[in-house]
Amino acid sequence: MHPLGYLLLLTPPDPSAAMTLRTLFRDVVGVEPAFRFLATDELFEVVSSPPMDTRDLFIGGAFDPATDSLALVRGNLQRIVVPVSMFRTKGAPKPDPTRLRFTDHGQTVLLGDYEAAADAILYERDADFRKRLGARRRREDKGFGPSLRRLRKQRGLRREDFAGISAKTIARLERGETQPNRHTRRAIEDRLDLTLDEILTY
Repeated sequence: MHPLGYLLLLTPPDPSAAMTLRTLFRDVVGVEPAFRFLATDELFEVVSSPPMDTRDLFIGGAFDPATDSLALVRGNLQRIVVPVSMFRTKGAPKPDPTRLRFTDHGQTVLLGDYEAAADAILYERDADFRKRLGARRRREDKGFGPSLRRLRKQRGLRREDFAGISAKTIARLERGETQPNRHTRRAIEDRLDLTLDEILTY
């Protein structure tokens, strides 16, 4: 007998039923008691959309303290495993994986007060995502502002995290409304530990 499709459980099943469900279905999401989902209304919106449109969103996941890693489920119900150590803490709150949550229709993963963009996680862990993103970037955004925005989000930084530069100025730079002067450029390079030319490659 061929297994059925994917099964998504909003509440964990009785332990005695878990093996049966895993046998009947290709994959079962939400079996673990520690599993955390998006808010129900956002979850339904994501899973009812075409998988190609939701593969870069996260609908839920669980923290495994034994391996200090997260198992994250994408909108197309595929999984990836991410070590907690990949989340940088410089200039940001320390990640707390025991307080794992999901928000923004799967675009943001919360580890306590620490926020990680789904794009930033996938960029680090999924070669196909990087390939698709690179193609999209070539078609769309070019220049310093878009590169700065992508790099800032990838690093988990806020606009307020650039010493000596206001968040408003960073926002204007990212929108392409202005170009960095010598002082601003140096401060950004120092904060990111990259040269201007290196920033432009992101």
